[in-house]
Amino acid sequence: MKTINQYLLVLIATVLLSSCIERYLPVTEFDFKPRLVIDGNINTDGSDQEIVISESSPTEKPVFVPVSGCKVSVEDGKGNSFLFNESNTKGHYLGKIDVAHIIIGERYRLRVKTSMGVEYASSFEELMPCPEIDNVYYQVETKPTENPEITENGLQFYIDFKGDANSGHFYRWQLTQTYEYHSKWPIDKWLGKDGFHDLVDPDYSNFVCYKTDKLKSIYVLSTDGFSQNKFSKYKLHYVQDQTDVLMFKYSLLVNQYSLTERAYNYWENLRKNNQETVDLFGKQPANVKGNIYNVNDTTDVALGYFGVSTVKSKRIMVTPVDGLSFNRFLRCQAEKIDIPLPAERPLYYVPDYDENGNIYTGLGAPICIFCTMLNGTTVKPPYWDEK
Repeated sequence: MKTINQYLLVLIATVLLSSCIERYLPVTEFDFKPRLVIDGNINTDGSDQEIVISESSPTEKPVFVPVSGCKVSVEDGKGNSFLFNESNTKGHYLGKIDVAHIIIGERYRLRVKTSMGVEYASSFEELMPCPEIDNVYYQVETKPTENPEITENGLQFYIDFKGDANSGHFYRWQLTQTYEYHSKWPIDKWLGKDGFHDLVDPDYSNFVCYKTDKLKSIYVLSTDGFSQNKFSKYKLHYVQDQTDVLMFKYSLLVNQYSLTERAYNYWENLRKNNQETVDLFGKQPANVKGNIYNVNDTTDVALGYFGVSTVKSKRIMVTPVDGLSFNRFLRCQAEKIDIPLPAERPLYYVPDYDENGNIYTGLGAPICIFCTMLNGTTVKPPYWDEK
């Protein structure tokens, strides 16, 4: 029996943060010493605020290592303190800051005391004003692939924004995509441990799913020195048409954050470190210094950055677009039935077409029938039918 074709999704994410710009020296796992990692940003969107605390892991085996039992608080420049409590998810600390205390021009800092009694504090960060996003839009664009004879089409997203004299001059954008995808087959005929089943009407309850991903790419811009505090056609995310992400319906949520100059420099260096080509014997990777220190040892700098940001948001909904082909998108293929059948159950019987266009009945992989197996949900987002 041939192996049933399945989608294969592999995600390898490695983020390297260090304390200063220095000569690159590879670190072996033997030399590795974990450091505290703090990810936190206080914003003005009215949601619960979250601080995530973990330990760094070796780049050879990157995993999330939560740090529990910390005392976490945020202070403003007037001496008010706001406590953050650990949630049911280890290493995630949630707090609520009343909107009356989130004030443009006010300064805020983070304090963390670990269960071992080690105290960390960030520098004070000022809350800067942020302009509205004028427009989010896309263009169909063609880009090269690794094969010089093959190109791919996709959607390139852009934004326009315009600030005034009172707005900040340093910006970051965080993108969240949501897309609809479908299984290839509904549940219809299957062989289970209790015998053969044949539904009168196929079951489509696991046929349509929605998946949301917070995109990892870093988008930052400084308008400092521009004649006007605005920018048109700033390039954001590109989505190519060789997956099913754009096949049915797609949403891109753009959050625009105002930054201090120091925060901008942090994110810009991090962007360069993670997204530009690094030559170990030429251009050295720029290690990134954050703003969170051990209060009793300033040489002990936590990885990450604590920031405060005004945020403006805009969402774009995209229905199927002319000019996209999906001609190289790998779809599920039913395996032809051999005798004897494999021992595992259930086995799902599905229709498909062979290379000559002839229909046949084969076996479908569960991942091609149950859309939730690709980490999506069958619950439609509340905004999904908006135009």
